[in-house]
Amino acid sequence: MAEQQKIIIGFHGQTLPVRASRDQIADLIGELGKGASGWYDMQTDDGALFLDLGKIEFVRTDAHEQRVGFGLS
Repeated sequence: MAEQQKIIIGFHGQTLPVRASRDQIADLIGELGKGASGWYDMQTDDGALFLDLGKIEFVRTDAHEQRVGFGLS
């Protein structure tokens, strides 16, 4: 199974937090970077998303390593 990462997709004042494979996230960001428009099919932990690329304002990735507990190390 591909490693999953949390992202937040923002559009018109709304945000959508999802977990998806790093490959899916890279592909979405690549399409946005090319200025692609139309519908994009993205597979997430919760199922399929159909996103209108023209309405996405930002994608925020979670670059922090997941940790368990209260330590700062």
